[in-house]
Amino acid sequence: MSVKVFKLINGEELIATVSTQNDTEYHLSDPTTIVMQQTERGVGVALMPYMPYAGKQVTLNKSAVASEGSPLVEMQNEYSRVTGSGIQIVSSSALAGLSS
Repeated sequence: MSVKVFKLINGEELIATVSTQNDTEYHLSDPTTIVMQQTERGVGVALMPYMPYAGKQVTLNKSAVASEGSPLVEMQNEYSRVTGSGIQIVSSSALAGLSS
């Protein structure tokens, strides 16, 4: 399982855990919509449930996807916080100063 960011052909952006996939579909867990919003400090990002009435599992047709990618560490951390795993991911450079 891996966390991916999707840009759909309708312009919508999602971040979700890809449980499985086949030639035509992604099976997503905890999908959220990425929403840009104006804040006091400029433009920010919010995550909202994608298809909240469908439950935590959603099937996404690959034909609806314009592009996909791996999220930035900060985005994956926010996704983990929002979806309840709470696991924080740090970059290898953050660990460079640690010694055993």
